[in-house]
Amino acid sequence: MSFLQLKGLVQRYGAVVAVDGVDLAVDRGEFLSLLGPSGCGKSTTLLAIAGFVEPSAGQIVIGGRDMAQVKPNRRNIGIVFQSFALFPHMTVAENVGFGLEMRKVARAERAQRIAETLALVRLTELAGRYPKQLSGGQQQRVALARALVIRPDLLLLDEPMSSLDAKLREEMRVEIRDIQRKVGITTIMVTHDQAEALLMADRVAVMDQGRIVRVGKPYEVYENPGSAFVSDFLGRTNLLPATVIGRANGRLRLRVGTVEIDAVGEAPDGAAMLSLRPERLAFAGDGLPGKVESCLFMGGQWFYRVATALGQIAVIRPNEGGQHVAEGGAVHLAWPADAARVVRG
Repeated sequence: MSFLQLKGLVQRYGAVVAVDGVDLAVDRGEFLSLLGPSGCGKSTTLLAIAGFVEPSAGQIVIGGRDMAQVKPNRRNIGIVFQSFALFPHMTVAENVGFGLEMRKVARAERAQRIAETLALVRLTELAGRYPKQLSGGQQQRVALARALVIRPDLLLLDEPMSSLDAKLREEMRVEIRDIQRKVGITTIMVTHDQAEALLMADRVAVMDQGRIVRVGKPYEVYENPGSAFVSDFLGRTNLLPATVIGRANGRLRLRVGTVEIDAVGEAPDGAAMLSLRPERLAFAGDGLPGKVESCLFMGGQWFYRVATALGQIAVIRPNEGGQHVAEGGAVHLAWPADAARVVRG
């Protein structure tokens, strides 16, 4: 039986339906990310799990227990907010121990658990400092320690890295994931950052307009998005209007503009959408002819826009330290047989 279950969860605010019949099951020890654009309902779902909003309909079951009549402070949930919400007048140790003090944990046990948790997040030497004396990453680790020290059954992360700079975000993604694995706690993270979700989560649940539209392992969801929305939201892609004109050898035959190509996926004959990930495309000796319209350097990669008979195509190639294709250059594009995918519009 799943540790956390959402059954037909609905959250209305007047005429606005923020969460629209969400069903979700999360296993014990799993790290799941709720991913989607602003306003899709992911944060509202998290608040409902925490007990901060009362669902309009549906069930929230944690550890086999219906949470309908359980107050937030009785749910044994640890939460890390995007603002960290540290008390500025308290030291690191005092911030971490605040929840234990509210639970009237004995002083000796409180000191031991604070010390153990600070060691877990590598902040032992900063126990006596105040939040203003810490970096953003250190403040985040204090917030994480405060959530973990109460030994919660469930950890909720609400956009936990949105206030950090890009380099620090990359570092903290790995660090938080390592800590979660070490502790083995069931974790749900809300984010709109695709890279964050793909890197950190065991499974990703993509939300749109209050509903979960795709859920699965990060690689599976990325490679088999199922819809144009998921394909476009979860990383870069080339979405091209197409027409299904036939089938052969388990593949679909598409007409895109004046070009016919094969693709994988399921769709009836007629109008469809083709998804081509730019990193799956390569410059080759033959293939789809094109002309490079623009070329942008991204450090580890080159980003190209290529005019073709299919329309403008984005291409991402690794920076291997050699020559790149200049703007105006004539190229041919090729891709593996499974890179062209049909998705729902």
